[in-house]
Amino acid sequence: MVINTVYRFVFIHVPKAAGTSVAAALAGIDGNHTGWLAHTKHETLAEFRQALAGRLSSQDRALGLDPSAYWCCAFVRHPWDRLASLYRYLLEKRPRAEIDRVTSFKHFIMLAGEQERWVKELHSMRQQVEYFTTPHGMLDLDYLGHYEHLADDLQNLGRRLGCVLSIPHLNRSANSDEDYRRLYDEETTDAVRTMFADDIRHFGYDFEVKTPLHRVSGPLSRPR
Repeated sequence: MVINTVYRFVFIHVPKAAGTSVAAALAGIDGNHTGWLAHTKHETLAEFRQALAGRLSSQDRALGLDPSAYWCCAFVRHPWDRLASLYRYLLEKRPRAEIDRVTSFKHFIMLAGEQERWVKELHSMRQQVEYFTTPHGMLDLDYLGHYEHLADDLQNLGRRLGCVLSIPHLNRSANSDEDYRRLYDEETTDAVRTMFADDIRHFGYDFEVKTPLHRVSGPLSRPR
């Protein structure tokens, strides 16, 4: 997450959706405030708003700072491609010892479908919509961009904020340009379709098509 008091925005960092690159671009502008951040960079909008009262200092309150009213933005990614990227990341970085027991991509997806505890606990296994669902159950963002249109959407975000943003490419896995469809069979395709049904419905993704069937690339406000 990035919180900025000059441009008055909150960036919600959805894992494996270019969030590290977008956060790095936003880090280059004035006004970023780290004092209100959680220990995890992947805090959801609802979690942030619910915890905010305990993070505001008396000086913050005296200055009238109210980040709960700040402009909110996030980026999302094709669910099947996102899961392929997560699997590559786990193999390369080995952040969890359990990955040594995973025999294949299909095995990993089947473990996810079976609610294997360590897989379920991964930030990237949450549906993307969960990261910006409000405490009232609404999807509510002032700007939603797409990983697949990163350059255009980041430029549009900069224009809306009133600053220039450049794209550093960080956290890229080896073979990150590989066609995700080669990893899937019918069973794993359907498993991801079930696990990420809300993301697919809200953002217009389809397994066979690499880019969203309809772009948000702007504000989002609708029931969850």
